[in-house]
Amino acid sequence: MVAPLFFLMVFGTIDIGRAIWANDVVASAAREGARFASVHAGYIDEDTLATKDTIKAHALNFVIAGGVSPSATVCFSQAATMANQGAGCSGDVDETGMEYERGNLVTVRVTSQVPTILGSFFGAGSWSVSGESTVLINN
Repeated sequence: MVAPLFFLMVFGTIDIGRAIWANDVVASAAREGARFASVHAGYIDEDTLATKDTIKAHALNFVIAGGVSPSATVCFSQAATMANQGAGCSGDVDETGMEYERGNLVTVRVTSQVPTILGSFFGAGSWSVSGESTVLINN
């Protein structure tokens, strides 16, 4: 009689721990992607910039044990927008007229699904976790 309750608590604790772990992993991946975008915006003597696909791939390289089906989005916005209400872009859609250049903001968002042990028994299946980071492109 006590065994089902005990296993419910044990596996529930494991599921919550895995979700917290995955949330931390995707948040770190978003930070790393935004840092990469800021650093690789090009130098005075460079002609090539990192592309959105390169930034996404770099961020996703940091999603280790962060769930299944991770995805990343990258967008650019104006720095003045950040002071008012946050980044002015979402998903892969840039703020109007904004490009990947010094003085603008880059926002990287990483999302993933965390399958749960108990969820498979009760129909919940998985939890969605995400992390977002916005930094100034200053290189």
